[in-house]
This record gives sequence, structure tokens and C-alpha cells, in this order.
Amino acid sequence: MKTLTSERPLAMVSKQTRSSAACRPADSAARHAILQGVTMKPVNVAEALVALETVAARLRERNDPRAVFPDVYAVITRRVKEAVVDGTDQRFLEPAWISRLAGIFCEYYLKALAASLDGRSTEVDAWDVAFDCSRSVGTAAGVHALLGINAHINYDLALGLYRNIVQHGAAQDARLLSRYRHDHDLVNEILAAAMPEIFAILSDRYGCPLARIATFTKDVQRTVSSVVLFMLKGWRDRVWDDLLSLLGTLEAANETGKRAVVARMNQHAGKVARTFAAGNGALRVGVRGAALTLALAA
Repeated sequence: MKTLTSERPLAMVSKQTRSSAACRPADSAARHAILQGVTMKPVNVAEALVALETVAARLRERNDPRAVFPDVYAVITRRVKEAVVDGTDQRFLEPAWISRLAGIFCEYYLKALAASLDGRSTEVDAWDVAFDCSRSVGTAAGVHALLGINAHINYDLALGLYRNIVQHGAAQDARLLSRYRHDHDLVNEILAAAMPEIFAILSDRYGCPLARIATFTKDVQRTVSSVVLFMLKGWRDRVWDDLLSLLGTLEAANETGKRAVVARMNQHAGKVARTFAAGNGALRVGVRGAALTLALAA
């Protein structure tokens, strides 16, 4: 599959309209086809990987742009599984905790996808923008990937970390929190190692012009990878700060404060998503020009 388009025209429907509308029969059928038999609440990294690979394959069969994110996300999940379950990497201090986190983390994505398949708002600004862009013909797969990664990291991840830490009874345990932070940061190295595979998927499977430009030479690929990883590291550092803010509200039993932190996360992730979406048109023009230049130079 080289180009992902949607049969539906771009329709930036308001969140209120999507939320209040009943699920259309076609949407319900689509949800059933994509999510049938999928574990919606994975308990570990192995279950999360099966869920991601299943929905990605089913969405690809339908030529649905929403396939891009789970395809990319599955690469990271598989590499985490190899490290913490298959035993190829002994650097993680709390592998069972990381495995459980991967399950919780995936749950947030599956919940958002289910809402999108139903034609409903996800109630998360960044996910709504990402899924709205899946209706836009001509959007590069790299943009779909970035939109999904933004929503999943800048909104979902802090919530997943919070749930996992609370479930492990470690909210007030400085020693464990330090070990969790170590493992959280170690995932950055897995992200870095996965970049060539991710670029290959975007380029070969989805015909992404951005990925093809990014991999035109090894030097270009190293530079682009460094820029992307710098951005992702910044996001993940911010996530840990958001997590600490959430844990602070837990200690004070401050539900109002917790809601404020979550609202701030939603606002930030939504702003990033809208920036990517707004630049999508300019990217199309720029990509065409860059692709022509590279073709002439080749």
C-alpha cells in the first residue's frame, strides 16, 4: 500500500457535534471489523503488541490512514517486549513495571481509536485532531505518525505512568520512583535504535515522501533522526514533570488540582497537534519541491 486516503472528505466537525451524535451503523460496523477480538485492556507488553499489530493490519487492509500510528507504535512496543520479556536487554531495573506500563499505555490508544471508529470525539484534543487529519486526502504518513505520537506521549503517557505507579503502591516511594525514571528514560534509547525501522515502514509500506527525503542519504537520515529524537526526548521529559504534578495532587487528595494538570496536558498536546495540522498544507508543497530537487540531483 503506497498511498493512504479516506473515502470521506475532510470535515473538521466540532467536538460537541461528534460527542452528541449517535454512532452511525457504518461506524459501528467499522469498529466491529477493526476491534473484533482485540484485547481492549492489555495487561502487559505482549498483549499490547498483539493488539497493535492486529489493528494496524486491519486498518491497512481498508487503506485507512489510521493504520500508520499503530504500525509505528508496534515497532517500539515489540522492541520493549524483546528487552523486558525476551531478556535481550538487562538494563531495565523494573522490567515487570515497564511491561505493565506498556499494557496501560496501549489501552489509552485503543480507547481513542474505538471512539474514532464510532464517529465520536475522543474527548482529547490531540487525538481528535489526529483522527480528523486521517480524513484529509494527501496527508503524508509521517504527519499521521507525528500526530499520533504527540497525542500518545504528550497526553496519554503521564496518565499511564500515574496509573501504573499508583497501582504498584509506589507514589510515595522515592527509591522506586528513581528506578522508574531510569527505565522511562531508557526507552529513549529504544526509540533511537528503532528510527531506521520506522523510516523504512513509512517509506516502503506507506510511500511517505517525508520519510524518503529523510533517508535520501545516511547523513540526512542521521540529521533528521537527531532532530526527531531531540523533540521526543523533550516531550518525554515534560511527561515526567506532568507525572510528578499528578502525584502531588494524589498526596494532597486534590481532585481539582489533578483536573487542572490533566487540562494543561490536554491543552499542550492539542496545541502541538494543531500546529502539525496547520502546517500540513505547507508540508505538501514543500515535500513536492524537495522531492523534485532530490530526483533531479539523483
